[in-house]
Amino acid sequence: MWFKRKPAPLLAQAPEAAPEPPARKQKLGWFEKREQRRRRRKLFEEILGWILVPAFGYLIYLGVKAVGGVPKELIDFGNELIGIVMKGGR
Repeated sequence: MWFKRKPAPLLAQAPEAAPEPPARKQKLGWFEKREQRRRRRKLFEEILGWILVPAFGYLIYLGVKAVGGVPKELIDFGNELIGIVMKGGR
């Protein structure tokens, strides 16, 4: 056998090991706290973006549908802006 058994008297006299108290959690420093806040904020912004962007798109669609389409003047203005940007602002 690899391990020998302790004799009975030694087992009876062996002091019981007191359970060790759980290790105290180290307090986070300012850098770690900042990282946690940043991580939470990024997650919150991502979730908000995935909800709000489609909602805004849908609301714009409903607004255009309620008016009966996009007015021709608005399309002409957009084309004019695109033309100015493509020419380099001249």
